[in-house]
Parts: sequence; C-alpha cells; structure tokens
Amino acid sequence: MPSLPFPVFTLFLLLILLAKVCLQPGEKSRGVMYFIAGCTLLVMMSALRWAFDAMVFRQAQSLLAILFPPLVWRCFTDLTGRKRVWHISTSIIPPTLALLANLTWPGATDTVLVLLYLGYGIALLRTALLGADAFVLTRLSDSPTTSVMAFAAGCFLCFSSLTDAAIAYDFNQYHGQHAPLLVAISQGILLPFICLAILFTGRKVTPPPLCVTAEVTGPEVVDPEDNDLCLHLENALTARELFLDPDLSLQGLARKTGTPARQISRAINRTRGCNVSQWINGFRIQYAQRLLVQSDAPVTQIMLEAGFSTKSNFNREFMRVSGMSPGDFRRAEASRSGTDLKTDSSA
Repeated sequence: MPSLPFPVFTLFLLLILLAKVCLQPGEKSRGVMYFIAGCTLLVMMSALRWAFDAMVFRQAQSLLAILFPPLVWRCFTDLTGRKRVWHISTSIIPPTLALLANLTWPGATDTVLVLLYLGYGIALLRTALLGADAFVLTRLSDSPTTSVMAFAAGCFLCFSSLTDAAIAYDFNQYHGQHAPLLVAISQGILLPFICLAILFTGRKVTPPPLCVTAEVTGPEVVDPEDNDLCLHLENALTARELFLDPDLSLQGLARKTGTPARQISRAINRTRGCNVSQWINGFRIQYAQRLLVQSDAPVTQIMLEAGFSTKSNFNREFMRVSGMSPGDFRRAEASRSGTDLKTDSSA
C-alpha cells in the first residue's frame, strides 16, 4: 500500500491555512499571506524532491531554498520604513553570494544555506522583538499581527537552518541514510503548530491590559517631555479626528503631526504603557462609545465610523477598553440613563 510522505501532509495543511487567511473577511496582511505562500511552495518542492529524486527537482529546491529567506525578510521589513538602500543591500547581497557559491563551489551549498536561514531568522526575530511599533508603514490595526507573524517567520527560518544542518551532516557522514527520517521528524514538529494556526486563525485572543489614553496613573516618574508630547499628540488626534482613518499608520501619524515615528512610539510606550496601535484604538473605542449612546445605528456601522475595518478587532479592543461587548455596553448605558431619568422625575 503506497504511503504519503510527511511533506505532503504538511503541504495540505499549509494550503488549508493559506486558503483560510485569503478568504478571511476584512483586509489581509501582505506579509502574512506571502510568508504562508512561500512556505507552501517550499514544502511542495521538498515533497516533489523526496518523492521523485529527479535532478530538476533538486536544482529547483536549491534555488527556491536560497531565494526564500530574503523574500520572507523583505515581506516584513518593507513595512519598517527603513531606507531603500538598506532594503536592497540586505535582501539582494546575501542571496547573490549564496547563488555564486552554489555555482562555483557546490560543496559549500549546505553550509551557505544554513548560514543564510539562520542569519535572516535571527534578523527577523530581532525586528519582531522591537514590537508592533517597528512596522511603521503598516496599518496600526494590523501591526500587532504583523509583529507576531514576523516572529513566527524568524522561528521558522531558524528551525529550517537547524534541519538543513542535520541533513547535511547525515549526507556527509552516512550518505543520506537518515535524511528521509530527519525530514519526517522536522515536518512532524511543524505539523502541530500549523494545525494550531488553522484552528485559531481569526479567533479572539485574551485582551491585553488597558491602555491609559487620557492621563498617566501610578507612582512611576514620567519624563515631562514625553508627557507633553503625548498631550500634544492627543490634542491633535481629537481636534482633527485623525484616529478615524482606518488606514492610519505610525508613519502616517508622524507626517500629520510633524513628529518622528520613533519619538511617538517611545513617548507612548513610556507614558501610556502600551503600543501606538492600542493607544489609537483607545480613542476609536471612546468615539464608538459615544455613538452607541447617542444613536441607534447598528454596531457594524458604528465600527466602520470609528475607524475599524474588522469586527473581530473592534470587539476585541472594545472588550479591552470597556470590559464588555458593544451590545452589552449599549444596553447598560440605556438602562443607566433610564434609571437616572426616573430618579430625576421622582425628585
């Protein structure tokens, strides 16, 4: 009875995950889709290479393996606002050197691939650990997801480098006798994480701590300059209602307020205890709360007017700020207003 190799199962799950992300309502993160699509193509080529062991598949797998890390790196770092020269140098020079090594010194290909994956993986992890505010060109509503996916991509590249090192060692010492087993083990380790990604894509997550948007509380000493900058930014946001723009990014906010993006991020983190995305969403939720009390408009319409593009993000942020859902908030406010009116009339 014929059996399917592990890469085929992984490929099927990646295709399901890619389809789920593409069909998910609302705006899609380009970096997320490209990362999953690249993983799918890489695993598909790996499955063909181990199933048929043809020279054309070996060469295609080697070429794709060299191009994959810089492509993943570029998908995420394009959103960091770095200079174009920096993007070109970091995404072209390393793979070019790897291709030259593959053509002129084939014996060093395995070592070059391990270093390539490990280098880009560590670089992605460092970028992701800077937080959601590092991705200044992405929409503020998408920046937390982009940061998480960048971290996942970095982990994937580092894990792939370790797998490639183990397979290269097996070919050097045992002529590839254990290579299929190593591939099966690596795919077996990845399968549970892919399944979890499929199960939890689009689901709600535990709300993060409340972000203070109007005043600073607590015993910690706050830099007066940072606090003054936050007050200036908050006045500009409320006066011009900049937070209502669903496509607002950190770089866009920096241009509209005349303040460097890094300075905004540092001041918000230090004085408000949250990232810029949560800070902006606090203003959006306050605006939505007013609409919920003052109008009978549907919640979906209020969500769009407040600057949110997806219902899941709106509900999650509303729960974080208000401690209840939009519907419960509207009913609670209506009940409280009715009680107040009765008290006034009886008096």
